Amino acid sequence: MSGINGLPGDGNDRWEQARRRARGLADYGLGQAVRTYYTIYFPVGLAALIVLGAVAAGLTFGDELGWPELIGFGFLLAGLGAMAGGLIYNSKRLSPAVEAGRVGVVLSLEDDEKKQIRRELLGKEPVLPEHLVVARGVAVQTRKVLALQLVTLPALPLAFIPQVFRADTFLWWLAALAIVFQTLAAVIAVRQFRQAGRFLAQTAGKANIR
Repeated sequence: MSGINGLPGDGNDRWEQARRRARGLADYGLGQAVRTYYTIYFPVGLAALIVLGAVAAGLTFGDELGWPELIGFGFLLAGLGAMAGGLIYNSKRLSPAVEAGRVGVVLSLEDDEKKQIRRELLGKEPVLPEHLVVARGVAVQTRKVLALQLVTLPALPLAFIPQVFRADTFLWWLAALAIVFQTLAAVIAVRQFRQAGRFLAQTAGKANIR
């Protein structure tokens, strides 16, 4: 029996709908795409934009600015470029590397069922055979979301760095704190991205989700 607003009304229907959403989802190389971004595109773009920003600020303001301010302008431009570049890279390289669907796999599941899938994905509980298709679909969607976060996360720390150079104001310690939090967020995102990737590798061939 169907529930309100077309959502399944019993457990079997909920899981079947989740399995239907999970079929066809696949990661075709998100890990390699993220590695390529950080080993080639990001460092090259970072260096170029810092230099460009510093030179542009020097030409604009002349001797009015010292080297900390000039470097700060470079980092600010690099932060803006990192956000724009990350979004472009997501469109051109990340999106073609994954089939993640348009609707969340676990949308039809109840909260305790979603938590169970999450625990299975993290290896805290054995994966039930009837949950494998759904868990793999969640892993694919998780990696897609985290991949976008990973290529855009550097933008905010880079934009905050100019404030760190301004030790004469109270804003520098707020900027430093923001950079620390962003760094921790990046570490957590990398860890979760790799966990989902390991899960997909370990369960490859055990379920046909295509």
